[in-house]
This record gives sequence, structure tokens and C-alpha cells, in this order.
Amino acid sequence: MGIKSSIFIAVLVFLVSTSAFIVDQREQALVLQFGNPKDVVKDAGLHFKFPWQSVTLFDKRLLESDAMPNEVITKDKKTILVDNYTRWKIVDPLLVYQVARTQEGVSSRMQDVVRGKVREVLGQHTLHEIVSGGEKENLRKELMLSIRERADKAVHDLGVEVVDVRIKRADLPPENSNAVFSRMKAERQRIAQEYRSEGEEAAREIRAVAEKTRKVLIAEAYRNAEMIRGRADAKVTRIFAAVHQKDPEFYAFTRSLEAYRNSVGEGTRLVISPNSEFFRFFNQAGK
Repeated sequence: MGIKSSIFIAVLVFLVSTSAFIVDQREQALVLQFGNPKDVVKDAGLHFKFPWQSVTLFDKRLLESDAMPNEVITKDKKTILVDNYTRWKIVDPLLVYQVARTQEGVSSRMQDVVRGKVREVLGQHTLHEIVSGGEKENLRKELMLSIRERADKAVHDLGVEVVDVRIKRADLPPENSNAVFSRMKAERQRIAQEYRSEGEEAAREIRAVAEKTRKVLIAEAYRNAEMIRGRADAKVTRIFAAVHQKDPEFYAFTRSLEAYRNSVGEGTRLVISPNSEFFRFFNQAGK
């Protein structure tokens, strides 16, 4: 092979390598000539351009952007932080290049539009409606759909399409959260104090009833005991009377023994005359 042939092949390879480009099925391409758009390529495969032209690739897939929390003022003048994300895709690479140059640039502008529509739509509803849905069962779904539709119309000039907008969470700002938590804590403390007061009042009533019942039971028991003791004393008296009538001497003897047992114990000292009537049975025992 001659030198000319080698040079020709080298030049041909260079021209092919600088002219051919491959577009992946997940991508779309914009052919530029000195910074000016010349062609849009959306079909996957091998394509060709002039060597002095360049190619900028854009994603063809469904993209997702997670925005920073967005401050929203609701219809009832409450401030909340809304954290949302957006699913979108590039439908016109030429417009994207003309308004933002890069995919990252158009993503930033698209997110600004979505954030504005989130504030616009949610600002027409109260905090209760946004958080819990209010009285309408599908309100949250309707809000998301309204945000998506408004945002999609607003970003057509950017060459993109908003497919879906979702709210991940809606929180009160830290200063508002602290105030709400303080009010909740005060309310819980008030309720707890009410419960404690009601419990103490119920406890006092229970103690009063218990004390009254105790006194009644003790009084009844004392009364019953006195009645039993009275009947027993009466029975004893009748027995003693019967014994006295039957044998007065034996009755006197047993009563004296009982008196000795009750009055004279271990270590007891009595200062009394031995000839006293109290010891007459002792004196008779020695005779």
C-alpha cells in the first residue's frame, strides 16, 4: 500500500469519526453549527453531520426533580413549608437549548414555575383542607392535578412537559411549630389537671362514703355487742339469783372465790385485817 493510500484512509477515518455520531434510544440530539442549532435528532441509531458541527445530547426519559421546601401562605393566613417533587420530560430539545442552553438550566427554570403554581393553588385553600382534605374526599388529588395542569401550560415555552407533581409533606415553619407544640402542651396540661381535679373530688367522695359506712358499721356493731352483753348479763344475773335461792351459802362461797381471783394476783399486796369479812372463807378453811 502506497503512502497516498495510507493518507487517504487516514483522512477518511478522521472524517467518519468526526462526522458520525450515535444517538442512544434514551437520548435525543441537537446538532449545532458554531453554536447555532441546525437539526434535531430524536431517532436512535447512527447519524451523520459535518465535521465542523457539534452535537448536544438531551435526556429522552421521564425525569424527576426534587425541589427545596416551598413557603406557602394558605387562605386562612397560615404559613406552611411544602416539600414537592416533579416528574417531567424534554419534548423539544431546540426550545430547551434556546431558553436555557442545558438540561440542568431548564430543570431549574421548570422548578421555579412549579413552585409558583404550588403557591398559587394551595393559597386558595385553608390549612385544614391542604393537610386533611377537608370535607371533599378527593381534594388532595384535585389539588395535585390542578398544579400539574397549570405548571404544564406554563412550561410549554421551555420545551418540556410536566407529567406529575406530588407533595411529599407539608410542615409548619419551626417558629410556628414551636408555638403549636406549646399550645398543645398547655392544652394537654389543662386536660390533665381537670382529670386530676375530678379524680381528687371523686376520691374525697369515696373516702367520705367509706368513713360514713365505717362509723355506721362500728355503731351497729357496738349496739349489737351491748345488746348481747346486756342479754348475757341478764342471763348471768338470773343464774346467780337461782343459785342464791337454791343454796345461799354456796353462792356466797363461789362469789368470794371469784372476788379472790379478780383482786388477788401474783405480787399483789393487800392492807386488810385478817379477821375481815373478805377472808372469812379462808378462816373457815382452817377450822
